[in-house]
Amino acid sequence: MRYIFIILSLFILFSISCDTTSPEELNKIEITDILDSIQISFNMNDIDGIMQSYHQYFFHNGDDFDFERTRWEIRLNDNDDLLFEDIEITLNGNFATASFIMRLDETSTDEPSDENGDISYFYHDFESWKICGKDFVTEP
Repeated sequence: MRYIFIILSLFILFSISCDTTSPEELNKIEITDILDSIQISFNMNDIDGIMQSYHQYFFHNGDDFDFERTRWEIRLNDNDDLLFEDIEITLNGNFATASFIMRLDETSTDEPSDENGDISYFYHDFESWKICGKDFVTEP
């Protein structure tokens, strides 16, 4: 009886210690964490914190990293709060697209949208995910 208890205890311990999260889910969690970090940085008025999530070769609708920084400065100046809701992430190799509702104060848009979408496209550079823009190329 004691052996059965020991075996059962080991089985339960082993079951609890196994990580059942798939690599795909881990990638989605990492991208969601980036959006959460941007939201926190925005609400703390921290432009540098926001820009840490961007790839150095960011390119979206003809806009580069420096223009994107300016876009965030305008958003920070014109709005008090940022909130991302209903986040869904589609993975495609080293690329991902995040779809969500972005609320800036009382205005909301479904992203990616024609006028924005700048924070919807991600690239994994074998170290971490970064926002890359829709027209990103791995080298300029």
